[in-house]
Amino acid sequence: MSKSTTLPTQPLAETQRDFLIRPFLIETDPQETHEQPHRHNFQEILWVRSGQGKHAIDGRELTIQPNTFYLIAKGQVHQLITGIDLDGLVIRFSDAFLPNFLSQEMGHYQTVLFNNVTINHTLPVPPEALPNFEALLGLLLAEFNRVDGRSNQEILRHLLTVLLIKLGKVQREVVSGGETAVSPEAQLFHDFTLLLEEQYSQTHAVKDYAEALNITPRQLSEITRQFYGRTAKHLIEERLLLEAKRLLTFTNLSIKEIAHRLGYKDPSHFSKIFKKKTQTTPQTYKIT
Repeated sequence: MSKSTTLPTQPLAETQRDFLIRPFLIETDPQETHEQPHRHNFQEILWVRSGQGKHAIDGRELTIQPNTFYLIAKGQVHQLITGIDLDGLVIRFSDAFLPNFLSQEMGHYQTVLFNNVTINHTLPVPPEALPNFEALLGLLLAEFNRVDGRSNQEILRHLLTVLLIKLGKVQREVVSGGETAVSPEAQLFHDFTLLLEEQYSQTHAVKDYAEALNITPRQLSEITRQFYGRTAKHLIEERLLLEAKRLLTFTNLSIKEIAHRLGYKDPSHFSKIFKKKTQTTPQTYKIT
């Protein structure tokens, strides 16, 4: 696979629409399998009703299973490796497409469903819940395919909201046994993950994030321990490490260029931190 200095970014659609739902095109478009790694500039949900295959998210290979949702967050590197007799749906949407109240209603959908560090990508659906999900997905697809599809955005927006709320419940059951309370601490953790996503390549210090959130560094670390099990410093380091691995794996940028892109003034400092975290040097990681 040839590499470049940037990862290709796949747009949501050829048009300017902020929402898309369509069936898999595996049978009619075989080139959709064995695709090259790419980023998304949108949130993506894959619903696999039946079939088998493999895909990779940030280099982590996952086996595709029936009756399962797969979540790919904006900015993550995705690759569909193989797909055999896949039946299901692809759902793509921009954050701007959703109503403003959604985050409060479901406990912050970005934090619960789509973020680059703490996310669980695989959501198998319990058999008893399948009919409800299928009915909802059928409504979304039918509404999207209406001739006046561009004039019924509110219907699509609210149907998508219901889907995300239901997926959020499944996610919480998978990750934390069903805890759903939205607290001030949950709000702060949500705000921190969004701020981290915006600033990780420029801001590395816990105190700077804490100051932006109007709390102390100790309070921020207590919150991240509560919701992530690790300190804020660890979460920042994990986000930087994830991006470093992406750039080392999928681009031909030099170590110096990657270090600079991630906000490290001294490439040797970046290499030292990377080796401490991975037990290997960036150069070795790049060629393996």
